[in-house]
Amino acid sequence: MKKIATLLAGLALLLVMAAPAAAQSLSWGLTAGLNLSKLSLSGDYKDMAGTNFSTDNKAGWYVGPKVVFNTVLGVGVDASLQYSERNLSIGGESEKYRTIEIPINLRYNIGLSSIASVYVSTGPQFGFGLQNMSWEGALGGGNFDKSNMTTTWNVGAGVRVLKHLEVGVGYNFALGSVGKTLFENVGGSAGGSRDYQLEYKTNTFQVQATYYF
Repeated sequence: MKKIATLLAGLALLLVMAAPAAAQSLSWGLTAGLNLSKLSLSGDYKDMAGTNFSTDNKAGWYVGPKVVFNTVLGVGVDASLQYSERNLSIGGESEKYRTIEIPINLRYNIGLSSIASVYVSTGPQFGFGLQNMSWEGALGGGNFDKSNMTTTWNVGAGVRVLKHLEVGVGYNFALGSVGKTLFENVGGSAGGSRDYQLEYKTNTFQVQATYYF
């Protein structure tokens, strides 16, 4: 599945490169939104010692620059560079999961009038965990290799009004495990604490708004 995501991302980039020749518009702006994330757990220790970890929906947010290419055929591409926070919860323990996210979506636009248009979009999103980054690798290396990358997939829809304001909703679902748990000492008892090695995925419902300059 990740190979398919990479292939589609490459096709999106080719469309971006070809778009200027037949472009109807090129827009850039600032996007921000709400993350509502749900954890899915797996691993040998999920129910160890009778402890059944529960996961709750938790709110977070993201923000970053965004660019959109639209062609005369209504097909376009949008891409953004986001700083994202997801508030995760396991068994009452909470942690912030901070990432750099790069969504690249194919989109189809339908003009309703000169005032408004609607769109649907889908595409891969590549996230890099800030918890695993270091200053030594600030210019690349381990910070942006596959071991620190999470691939997810977006589906979404929305409306653009007066060419400047766009609002939409979307769903971002995991294509693989995010990694080992960030939570230490979860399930501790009077006799000591345990560091459970849990693998998890995050699925996220998103509400977003973008202002184009």
